[in-house]
Amino acid sequence: MKKIYKQKKYTRKKYKVLFSCGSRPELIKLAPLYHHMKLEQDIEPILCLTGQHKDLVAPLLTPFDLQPDFLLDTLRPGQSLPELMRRLFRELTPVFEQISPHMLILQGDTSSALAAAIIGQKLSLKIAHVEAGLRTHDLTAPFPEEINRQTISKLSDWHFCPTQTARQNLLKENIADQKIFVTGNTVIDMVNKTRSKPLPPLKSIIGEKDWSRPYFLLTLHRRESLGSPLIRILSAIKDIAHRHQNFDIILPVHPNPQVKLAIREFLGDCDNICLTEPLSYPECIVLMSNAYAILTDSGGLQEEAPALNTPLLILRDKTERMEGVECGSLRLCGTEADKIRREVDLLIQDKAHYNRMCRARNPFGDGRASMRITAHLMDILKGRDIKGPKDFNDTKTYISERPRHHHP
Repeated sequence: MKKIYKQKKYTRKKYKVLFSCGSRPELIKLAPLYHHMKLEQDIEPILCLTGQHKDLVAPLLTPFDLQPDFLLDTLRPGQSLPELMRRLFRELTPVFEQISPHMLILQGDTSSALAAAIIGQKLSLKIAHVEAGLRTHDLTAPFPEEINRQTISKLSDWHFCPTQTARQNLLKENIADQKIFVTGNTVIDMVNKTRSKPLPPLKSIIGEKDWSRPYFLLTLHRRESLGSPLIRILSAIKDIAHRHQNFDIILPVHPNPQVKLAIREFLGDCDNICLTEPLSYPECIVLMSNAYAILTDSGGLQEEAPALNTPLLILRDKTERMEGVECGSLRLCGTEADKIRREVDLLIQDKAHYNRMCRARNPFGDGRASMRITAHLMDILKGRDIKGPKDFNDTKTYISERPRHHHP
């Protein structure tokens, strides 16, 4: 464990708020909240990186203007989930004991978040869970994320939900209504913040591509997709690439060795499929913004795509983000090759269907989630009555007029 934290001296009381974060998606979604809380003169935000996705998190620190107070070393090649949890318990416990924060902030459903929630509960810390209430109600899909987030909800004191659907999930699990806040998703805050800054040009991301050609952005990484589901997905992608030669497919390859091996074996020889290394977050936003459509088994991209007016096909059998499916910005394809091919063909051949997906509303927030969470946490920390609404108008339509590529 690399300790960087040094207790600062203050003339007035500061509330210590500890952010515990292990994965790339966690850091993307917690960074805007961290910076909002840093603006509060009564808050001392402390950032602990667990090291779960050390190689993927490190490149985000400089562009996100983050300097961690603790850098833990839990990543091992090919380690099992039990091995990861053992290391997380061993390394997080002394950090929490040293800081003894007034509030512990966790995000999402990773092993890092679960370990932090268990340790926090054992140490009688107050726990705030960001992106609370997401559910598929199937403990195997996604695994182990569904187990993690249901358990974290039982251990948390405060729950910040992205949508009303997430709130209803918690109410059905007997979480007290006064402990739940609907704020929108902080990832929309990060999307908006990233788009407000100068972004890299497309040609600097993948220089050899002919950018006059439309392209699909593809990402694959889920643990439950390994094996036959991943093979079915890759078979469908290869067939789509062969049948639609006037489209390209760009695939940033996840570092998971099993995923990487399967992708290169199935797709490495396709002329219109471009395999890349993992990209920076600004580069991802540029590719998502300009893609004809996105195909993914990711969770976060399901929230980001509607904010960018980019149609997205979910390469999973179940999603915890059904709000996007119900709004029409997302389509749930599953992992069967025929269904994936039909959905891609529909996007290419049916212009009206494609335009409806582009213009569907974004149900995941308005880019002010971090501001709302910060305001609520300040009231909680200072023992004040909660000010302002516990919900926000998540039915507003967020549509841009960005032009789209169409089938040549």
